[in-house]
Amino acid sequence: MINHVDFSGLYDVADGDEDFLVSVLMVIEKNLNEFPNQLQTHLDENDTVAFAKKAHKLKSSTAYLKHKDLETLLLFMEDGNDVEISVLQDKLDTFQQVVKVILDDVQQKIDELG
Repeated sequence: MINHVDFSGLYDVADGDEDFLVSVLMVIEKNLNEFPNQLQTHLDENDTVAFAKKAHKLKSSTAYLKHKDLETLLLFMEDGNDVEISVLQDKLDTFQQVVKVILDDVQQKIDELG
């Protein structure tokens, strides 16, 4: 079962500024929509270095979500330089399932605040 997002970390950072919160959520939403396809392209090209860098970048931009499943997958993928492509593909497939749940949560929160 995939956990849902706990937005408490974002609320702490936003310190009551809902406009800031929405803008951060929109950046996260944009990245979660774009990065999985980019990660897949890197894997398709057997470019594990670019794959790892992209995972690291996404990990940084989604850290405020404090989503353990997402964090665990991104940590594995960013250290994936010495891992077989098939293993990375399995992790990426799982990652894409997690991202769908997170995107739903993020969109609901944006709608709630907007």
